[in-house]
Amino acid sequence: MSKAPGRPLSEYDWTQISRQIPGYPSLHPLLPLSDQGREKVMKQLAAIMEQLSKIRFEKIGSLFEDGDGHYSIGECLSPSLLWQWRDELDGIDRGPFIEEDRYLDSLASAFVSHARELPLRPHAFFAPIPDPSEYPNWASYKAAVSRWNDFVVVGEKIDNSKNRLSYCIAGQFLREMIPRLSTANGFFTLPHPDLHPGNIFVDENLNITCIIDWGSASSGPITGLLAAARMGNSVSPPSELLITAFRSGFGEGSQLGPDYWENANMVWHFHQLVRMLSIQDYTLFRILYELVYKVEDGGVDIPRLFYERAKREDNRQLLSELSGDDLSEEDVKQAEDAAFPSDRTIKTSRLAVARKLTVVSELNHRLLADERLWRWIEVALEQGNSE
Repeated sequence: MSKAPGRPLSEYDWTQISRQIPGYPSLHPLLPLSDQGREKVMKQLAAIMEQLSKIRFEKIGSLFEDGDGHYSIGECLSPSLLWQWRDELDGIDRGPFIEEDRYLDSLASAFVSHARELPLRPHAFFAPIPDPSEYPNWASYKAAVSRWNDFVVVGEKIDNSKNRLSYCIAGQFLREMIPRLSTANGFFTLPHPDLHPGNIFVDENLNITCIIDWGSASSGPITGLLAAARMGNSVSPPSELLITAFRSGFGEGSQLGPDYWENANMVWHFHQLVRMLSIQDYTLFRILYELVYKVEDGGVDIPRLFYERAKREDNRQLLSELSGDDLSEEDVKQAEDAAFPSDRTIKTSRLAVARKLTVVSELNHRLLADERLWRWIEVALEQGNSE
């Protein structure tokens, strides 16, 4: 990073989130960025991806120097297989892979093993962490975060067996999707493992000077180069203008046909989900499911889908196994007491809301604790206080 010319793109106001969300706290002023500037960057990224697409490999894995200046493909050191203590998991096939399906299956396997054996905090599948872009102002967002924290603390909803089972079931669905995600074109390329504004450097005219942080790079399907980069933390796709700019800058890649671009979008969501670095796992899964099975937005009841899958005998047995690691009631109570403020009045009020929501979630298997719930509670409490 110290050798990179220019400045990171993260110093520019790419998402304009401070303008979209009143009260958003800017830690330091960001440089202005026009729509034309964003399109320019996307076209350049596409040109770089096109160059990378011409570097072909016969296997999926990481590059290892053999000692005389030559490189070979070896074990896959993808972040999805190593980060968050996944390198300690046993039974994970880390390649190298000659088939895309096996590679994607290994990622799904690491995802499921993570759900079964490693800490899940802060991931609660049916209680996604609030996203600032979902709220009208910063105060509303912070209130939602507070209520989300209260809700997941009561009953230890994150690292308990029910939440772990939800992630395991998500992994089952992901494995079933793999045949629809594979391009099966017989060659692999070298996508960047973590492309975000902090890793992209530009000069004062927004010309890309370099892209850093290739340490975890592994060869992979060409679809890893075709998905237009998201430049924020949200799972929302880039605007149509930016997608068009990216595809127009890809040159030869634009001749791949609509199936490749559609597949790239699905694979992007798959990778984001199995890596578990997003705060919106449920949303990623819902979008991926709708893309894979060509379901219209909102056309599938995901909570019901999971509820029906959880009733299978193998998943009943899995839940029984996972429950062996649940905290005792006494430990759960201690965790609840430690999480709420010492002020008795505030604690009683917040704890009452969280416990009522917990009862509702146990009675209604279709409850999704997302922004609609937190905003409804906010409005209801405001109305109650005004009366």
